[in-house]
Amino acid sequence: MTYEEVVNRLTKTEFFSAFAGLYRMRAMLRYFDNPQDAVPCVHVAGTNGKGSVCSMLASVLQQAGYRVGLFTSPYLLNIRERICVNGEMIPEDDMARIGTTVYDYVGKSFAPANQFELLTVIALLYFREVKCDIMILETGLGGTFDPTNCVAKPIASVITNIGLDHCAVLGDTIEKIAAAKAGIIKNGCDVCVYPVTTEAERVITEFALRAYAPIHMVEKDAVKELPAVTGMEHFSYKGIEVLLPLRGKHQQYNAATALEAIRIINENGFYVSDDDITNGLRTVRWPARLEVICKKPLVYLDGGHNPQCLAAVSEFFATSELRGKRLTVICGMVKDKDVRTMLTTLRKMTDRLYFYRFENRRALSPEEVGALCEEFSMTPVGDLTEECRDLFSKATGEDVFLITGSLYLVPEALSAVRAYEEHRRLADANGGNE
Repeated sequence: MTYEEVVNRLTKTEFFSAFAGLYRMRAMLRYFDNPQDAVPCVHVAGTNGKGSVCSMLASVLQQAGYRVGLFTSPYLLNIRERICVNGEMIPEDDMARIGTTVYDYVGKSFAPANQFELLTVIALLYFREVKCDIMILETGLGGTFDPTNCVAKPIASVITNIGLDHCAVLGDTIEKIAAAKAGIIKNGCDVCVYPVTTEAERVITEFALRAYAPIHMVEKDAVKELPAVTGMEHFSYKGIEVLLPLRGKHQQYNAATALEAIRIINENGFYVSDDDITNGLRTVRWPARLEVICKKPLVYLDGGHNPQCLAAVSEFFATSELRGKRLTVICGMVKDKDVRTMLTTLRKMTDRLYFYRFENRRALSPEEVGALCEEFSMTPVGDLTEECRDLFSKATGEDVFLITGSLYLVPEALSAVRAYEEHRRLADANGGNE
């Protein structure tokens, strides 16, 4: 199969299966001689912050000189973003070759695998093939029955912030969701935990005790704010000073979670110095998380897709150097999220609120968008590129823009901003005449 054929087949395959089980995954891994056991692993689950913590761990370990495999989800522009080694996406030729091998197995199997299972197997085979020193695996949904949970003995299990999301699958309470995430805890393996709610902490602690797993809770009070540095989070955690380009107080706690995991990694045959930590965190990248995608005017892009994400975004705009700026928000959301709670948060942030309906099978209907725009006093957006050009062109130094609400919005947002920047470049070249 060619690369295009493999990707086309993957994208047409159901992402997750309704049946929650690991029998297909374990059968595939046995067939391929258990690649999940070939490379030491850090396993990361949680509702929010998983990808940020994974990217921080990968950046620090790469800074320390290790060959690091990183498996994350979802992707923004290219499906190969999900499988990286030292920041480089899996090459198309390798994706095609390994994908063909996996599909050859699927053709002989009695139970067709879903997309997430297939991508997980491709990633594990690739990390083993290129001889990674360590791999960072992010769960896709939950933990207990997630395909990545076939790893038997991770160096560390990491659980990030927990909130109400994917309730139809994971449960409708914090306790139920925490139990699903805590399913990645393995017997005798250390677990590091973000500062979660009391309810979630109780559940995770119970799982850890039953598994004789040492538990390392992030000490929230140990995160100390340091003098502000423009465009960075500046803080310390247990004596390590950190400059972090990922913005928001929640990212400070994500970094503290990564630091707890690094300490465990250091106790398991790896060596990461304090300089590796500070340099790795200072240079980490994780796109579409309060990312500045345009400077004139100032435009932030955040794939905040649930109420917890937008609460963190709201806190950032209320407490950072942007407080007092005139904020305009363009949002787009899918119908199976808590849309009203999210819009309530955004409405409290600004009275300049726009809603864009992107094309997606999970998109809100035009009628639903119309009703929400009336209810929340929002302006509907027909063409995102034209709307951005119009809004950005009228901006002054007091304006700041936020595009948010769903990761599905990211490709169109980037395209719209690039189109505006090209428009401005041509206008400037023409003496300022648009």
